[in-house]
Amino acid sequence: MAVKRRMGPEISGTRTVLIDAVEAVMREDGYGALSARSVARRAGLKYQIVFYYFETMDDLLLTSYRRRTQTVLERTEAALHSRRPLHAIWAASSDPFDAALSLEYIALSNHNPLIRSETIAFGERLRRMVADKLSRLPATAGLDPGIFTPIGITLSLSLMGSILGFETALGISGGHRETKTIAEWCLRQLEPDTRPATAKGRQA
Repeated sequence: MAVKRRMGPEISGTRTVLIDAVEAVMREDGYGALSARSVARRAGLKYQIVFYYFETMDDLLLTSYRRRTQTVLERTEAALHSRRPLHAIWAASSDPFDAALSLEYIALSNHNPLIRSETIAFGERLRRMVADKLSRLPATAGLDPGIFTPIGITLSLSLMGSILGFETALGISGGHRETKTIAEWCLRQLEPDTRPATAKGRQA
């Protein structure tokens, strides 16, 4: 029987540094630049240390991705519990810093079966959660629930926001102002600010 080799503890600070380095390499050089050596170099460590904490590079990538999806899940849950959840989802999805990393993971999933499987499972889970939390949105907004479903509305907003965020990270800005104006108009129709005028004035 093969003896499982000793691995570094999961609560180690070095393990966290390696996961941080994966994201840093992806943000700066893209998923294609990922390797044990590039991650270790970014972390300021010898590359052999990668395999003390992770059995394979796939293990490191999957662990990094799961931390990322957990962050997205927590942020989405916070948005869904906010006063105007659609506005909060739009703001989170259009963040250029996060959009660039998300698209790198999507590109990686096209070539890595483990990340692809994780992406599919997480994507479906997230969409079910959003649809459940916002199940009464069409009725309260006065829209035809047969056409304007919660998942259709939120997915349209998040996808549009992600594209704008990614383009902003690249340096593309043409048409962004006009697109944001349309998105914000739609958001006001779906989630009007129902606070008293005095409360709106204080926030402004």
